[in-house]
Amino acid sequence: MTIEKKSLISTLNTTKKAIVASTPAVSTSEARSSARANTRAARANTRANTRAARANTRANTRANTRANTRANTRANTRANVNVQ
Repeated sequence: MTIEKKSLISTLNTTKKAIVASTPAVSTSEARSSARANTRAARANTRANTRAARANTRANTRANTRANTRANTRANTRANVNVQ
């Protein structure tokens, strides 16, 4: 191995050690607590999105039903008027 490669490898190893040393240690209980909080937040977001989707679906269904009913009623009324 050349001296340049050895120097680069040494620099990388030193950098890795510095990063590991500067990273704060997180206890297992803290990690679990954080994971639980993230899971709860994700579930809450999912619930909110589901509720919003249901509300939108209901509103759209009602609007479409009303519009279709009105259109069909008008069409039938006109058809009946033309028959007489």
